[in-house]
Amino acid sequence: MSQPKLRIMVLALLAAVAGCHRQANAPGEAPTGLAAAPGEGQVIVTWDQLPGLTYWIFFQAGSSVTARDPGVPLLFDVQSPRVVGGLTNDVQYAFVMNATDKDSPGGPSTPVVTAVPRLAGASWTSGAPLGSPPQNLNGVVYGAALNTIVAVGDAGTLLAGSVSYTSSNPPGVTAWTQATSIPTGFASDLSAVASSGSSFIALGTDGSIVTSTDGNAWTSAGSIPNNGARMNSLAFGLVSSAARYVAVGNGGNIFMSTDLTTWTPQASNTTNDLYNVAFPKDVFVATGANGTLLTSPDAITWTVQSSNTLTALRGTTYGTGPAAAASAHYVVVGDSGTIVTSTDGTSWSVTPPPLSQDLRAIRLGTRFVAVGQAGAVVYSDDAISWSSSSVPGSPDLASIVFTPAMYLAVGASGANAVSR
Repeated sequence: MSQPKLRIMVLALLAAVAGCHRQANAPGEAPTGLAAAPGEGQVIVTWDQLPGLTYWIFFQAGSSVTARDPGVPLLFDVQSPRVVGGLTNDVQYAFVMNATDKDSPGGPSTPVVTAVPRLAGASWTSGAPLGSPPQNLNGVVYGAALNTIVAVGDAGTLLAGSVSYTSSNPPGVTAWTQATSIPTGFASDLSAVASSGSSFIALGTDGSIVTSTDGNAWTSAGSIPNNGARMNSLAFGLVSSAARYVAVGNGGNIFMSTDLTTWTPQASNTTNDLYNVAFPKDVFVATGANGTLLTSPDAITWTVQSSNTLTALRGTTYGTGPAAAASAHYVVVGDSGTIVTSTDGTSWSVTPPPLSQDLRAIRLGTRFVAVGQAGAVVYSDDAISWSSSSVPGSPDLASIVFTPAMYLAVGASGANAVSR
């Protein structure tokens, strides 16, 4: 074969190969529906995602951002919704997107959207009532090891859901599922649920105890010998590295167990109904009617503390808020918006409440947040100054839990709501 003919064949082959790898055309239109919803230290970015395209998010602090600007942080090959984390609360961020088609150049950019991350606890979203039919939900707990939330309620209601920060329906979990296995004939109203780290423990108002390692399959444990007294709350704590379970109820009843099988009554030094028990920090705290407040370092010896209020007390938490120079506090909430605080667990003072609705439960996540009657919410960054908010639909809320960057509360008639 002559050299000119060989050269022509090589050039033709190279042209064919180049044609097979020709760069695709860029998308002709910008992504649509771009939105940025603020969260705690993060933003949820959503858009109308089309098949076959690769999406890019460009973002930075401020009010504007341009795709492909040098030094601008970017996220490649993202799916909607996408959480953009590692952001600073109370700082405005700007977001813009474009898309590529295979190996094409980037297409047109969206308009810029902005969002300001902030602490959770003030803004809430309600979900559809849970249960079929919806039942009153009286307790909720987060199991970090399984990333699972368990909610319990009347008529033996046992629900579990995997935490999903971006899920909007239902909010906060991928889905709520009914228990797959429960003890035969079990139908007690459940007043509370706790986690030991390796298992979930639910308390019946009749003193029955059921446990689960995954929130779905439940088995019976030892029943509390409560002689007909209604049981209202359950807590788990470690005393000298040993497990202690405490249950409280009407008539000042307190029971303790180390194994969930044998429960022994403890002297409470009160006949007032006890509505809640918690182990917020190195000490058990039980609260109840007429301002009753008891503490115990070991779940055996209980001391009556002066709460300086005669209002029913419902829930307890402990910790340090995010405010500058904030100090650690025990915080107890109750009826008529009552808030009492202590730095040492023995000397308590009443804090002027920001609202008058009954408060049923409180949790410290990244700030103090309490929920209660008619969707009432109060929150504080230092346990001293409090602000109020509300949950859409004004549901009566009975219990609250904190998962990373999100609060979830449950209550009457299957009420559930999240704050992100």
